[in-house]
This record gives sequence, structure tokens and C-alpha cells, in this order.
Amino acid sequence: MEYYTKQYMTGVEGAHRRAVYKAMGFTDADLSRPLVAVVNSWGEVCPGHFGLDMLTAKVKEGVWQSGATPVEFCTISQCGTLTLGLDGIRYDLSTREAVSFDIETIVNSQMFDGIVFMTACDKVVPGMLIAAARLNLPSVVVCAGIMDTGRLDGVEFSLSDLDEQVMGSYPMGKVSAEKIRKMEDQACPTWGACPLMGTANTMQCLSEAVGMTMPGTSTLLANSSEILRCAKLAGNQIVELIRQDLKARDIMTLDAMENMITMMMALGGSTNSVVHILSLATELGLDEHITLDRISQISKSTPCLVNVKPNGPYHMTDLERSGGIPEVMRELGKKLNADVKTVTGQTLRENLEAEEAHAVNRDVIYAADAPISTDGGIAVLYGNLAPGGAILRQSARYRENLLHSGPARVFDSQEDALEALRKREIQPGDVMVVRFEGPRGGPGMPDIYAVQATVCGMGLDKDVAVITDARFSGFARGFGVCQISPEAEGGGPLAYLRDGDEIVVDVANRSIQATDSRIFETREPAVNPKNERPYKGILNLYRKYGGPANKGARLG
Repeated sequence: MEYYTKQYMTGVEGAHRRAVYKAMGFTDADLSRPLVAVVNSWGEVCPGHFGLDMLTAKVKEGVWQSGATPVEFCTISQCGTLTLGLDGIRYDLSTREAVSFDIETIVNSQMFDGIVFMTACDKVVPGMLIAAARLNLPSVVVCAGIMDTGRLDGVEFSLSDLDEQVMGSYPMGKVSAEKIRKMEDQACPTWGACPLMGTANTMQCLSEAVGMTMPGTSTLLANSSEILRCAKLAGNQIVELIRQDLKARDIMTLDAMENMITMMMALGGSTNSVVHILSLATELGLDEHITLDRISQISKSTPCLVNVKPNGPYHMTDLERSGGIPEVMRELGKKLNADVKTVTGQTLRENLEAEEAHAVNRDVIYAADAPISTDGGIAVLYGNLAPGGAILRQSARYRENLLHSGPARVFDSQEDALEALRKREIQPGDVMVVRFEGPRGGPGMPDIYAVQATVCGMGLDKDVAVITDARFSGFARGFGVCQISPEAEGGGPLAYLRDGDEIVVDVANRSIQATDSRIFETREPAVNPKNERPYKGILNLYRKYGGPANKGARLG
């Protein structure tokens, strides 16, 4: 077998490199084989990643078994939920950039023939997909799987339910501290990605949709024996991909990216997946084709099929029991490009034909001819408040009411918005405007889920809209418009709003408007009060170089 590192690891010229590896116990036989990077995001700061040490061991067994040599290194992981509503949430999106830069640096400086990406959770999955696209080596993604559901008094729940109780219900006296303590002990009963269609599971599922994981593996239970066996098979498969010279960009083609968008719509996925898809498309050189307009077109022609929280009452565990992503793909049928290559070396069509159909719970995965809705879970809105586009997760909103009009209540940070909610200053019908939280204005385009969770916990989710140039967590439900572009920083439309301005969000017509368009001509834009703060490091890079949300909110 011919492979890249062979020319650098053999002969007298390779002595220095072999000596370095021999210091760590590698033998001549080990170094005569293809070298496979196993990028492990294991850590003790995030339950999504906590089981990856076991999965990584199985992947490495599979690599050895198939005649190559695994070389493990680690990258960062984080749990953005720990700093919800706090200043530290500004680092959340930057994790994606840090992960991709980290992996790019190590792989290009150390030299490898293929990569297995051990991943989970919100920003690490897209960070690794971006790295795979940038490096363009034979690659396989292994997802850490899903957490089991919490159970209390016979009721299943997850971390997002606890959030709403803590942020909204408890301050209003609707739930006791003792009830919250009991929920706290049960909310995360295992490791793995939180068992709802948050960003973590959306991105794990979309990794499978784009062909980068082994079929049917993105929704496996994190603490199952099946996920261990599948990890070993992924280790086998990366060696086969090296033999075939089948690289990441051979898989993540334009057709595969459109499958990714189609599946995002069918799943009712997280709004964060939009910025990640746009960023990945840019890395792949497909940004002229994969645009917000294209995402909007696919949304209008793709049914929403998956009834998993926050879109419905079920959990990811129920989706897995109904056959997971392969069954959703079968239901979509001709809406997917079935001839795309995947990491199996086979096409999507061949993968689906090779697997037996699963018994499907139609309360969890709806039939395509009787969907939850005839359009996708995410809507792209335009208007004088979002000439560059904005995102609303209509699958997490009450379908009987997709029109909201009301007076603006304007806040220059999420902290100010949360304080107004705590003081009960927000009234039914209000439109909370949280601005200067975009890629540069934030800086870092923070997740302001704490605002929406508080609104929901206070029982205002049917009556109050939240619009922002920031992001929302995949946990979020209610009437929320995010990723408004251009952002308020630099004079985007939100900067012109004042308390009392009438705002209309018309989802059916994909529109978000200030009813008085004269404000953009007669007023001066507000100035970001955070501009005086001394942000350093990666947040300072976002302040200077953060790209717009409608281009993926990339650094540079």
C-alpha cells in the first residue's frame, strides 16, 4: 500500500523522525505502517466527551487490527451550558475555531496518513468537520453518542427542563428548591450528548448526514456496548479509506452538503447548525452555492419529521429506538442525493440498502406524506431588520402562532435583558431586542439561551418574542429570531431600534420588519457599550476579525 508518510519515515532520512516516535515506545514495525491520527476530545469538563477515552481505545484497537499505527493526541472540549447567562459564554463559539486550528497545527506539523475524529457536543463536532475539510486526508468521525434521559416521579426530562425551572419558575415561586435539587441529581444520568435535539445532537446527526460517520452511529447510546463495537469498526475503516485514498473532500461534496441541510430541516435541528454549515461550506470552497438563500429554498421544500425536544415531547433515545438517522433518510427518499460517497466507501444508497428497515414509532419519526409540517424546522427571515438574513427555529415554536407584532424592549447585552426579566419588566406582547452580541459586537457571538429559558420558565413563551444578533442554544424553544445580519456592531439595523418601536415577525412570509422604516434615515445608530471592555486573546480576535453570521461567523 502506498501512503503519504512512507517517504518520510523510511531510510536514513527518516532516522530523526523514527527516533522521536521510538522515545514513546513505537517500534520499527509500527513505524513501517500508515500513521493514523486519533484526535481525542476527551476531558473531565463535559459529560458529552467523558466516555471518549473508552471509544478511543476501541478505535485504536481497530486501527492496529487493520495494519496501521494509531497515534493519539488530544484537543479541547467544553460544555457551553456551564456559563449560560455569564460572560464566559462569549467563548462558546470560539471553541469551534480553536479546535480546528489546534488539529490543523498538529496534523500538518506531525504528518499523518488519515484521521479519526473523536467528538461530541456543540462546537467540537463542527470544529472537527472544518479541520477535516481543511486537511483533506482520509477521515472518519466517531461521535460519543447520546446521554440517557433523566427520570423523576415517573417523568423523563433533560437538562433544558432543569434550566427553565431554575431560570424562570423558581424565581417566581412556581417550583421549590427541593424539587430542583432532585432534578439536578437526575438530569444527567450518564455521559453523552444531552438527549434532546440540541446543537450537540444536531451536529452529531448531521455528521452522519454528510457521510462522515459510519451509518447509524450518530444516535447510539453513549453507554452502550454497541457504540464500543462501532468505534472499533471505525478504526478498521480508516485504514481501508487510506488504501482507497478516499479523502474528506471526496465525501463532503456539494451534494452531500445539500443532504446535510435537508436533514437539518427534517430533524428540526438547532439554529446553531446554520452557522456551522455555512462555515464548513466556506472551508470546502462551496460558499457560492451553500448560502442562506439556498438554505431557505431547501427549508421550503423539506418536511419536518422528527418530534424530539425541544420540538416535541420525545427524546433522542426515542429517535434511536426508531432507527435513528437511517430511518429519517429512508423517509425523505428522493429529497436526498443518494449517490454521494460516504466513509464506508459505498454510496448513501448502498448503505441504506444494506441495512434492514427498523420498526418506526410514527409519533417520533413522522411519515413524509403526513409530516409535522410541510416545510423545514428552520426558517430564514429577511426584512429591514435583517437584510442579510436571520434564523428562526419554527419547529420549536407553536405552529398555530407564527406571527408576532409588538413594541420593542431594547437591551445592549444579555445581562441587561436578564435583569429586566428578573425585575418582571417584560410584558406579554413585547419584543425583546438583545443587540451588540454578534460575532464582533459580543465579541464572540455568545449563546443567549439564558434569556429564552427565563422567558419560558416565567410562562411568557407564547407571548414574548426575542430577537438578537447573537445565537440561541439548541435547547431553546419559544419565539426567537437569532443570527440577525448585519449585526448591530458597525451600524446594523438593530442599532437603530429604540424602546417602543413596533416590530413585526411574520414567519409564514419569512419576514422581520420595523414598521417605521424612517428610523434608519432619521436616527443615529447606538454605540456598543462593551467597546470599552479590555477583551483579550481569542475574543479580541473575534472583535477584530469575526465574520458575519450569514457567512458562518468565522474568524477571518
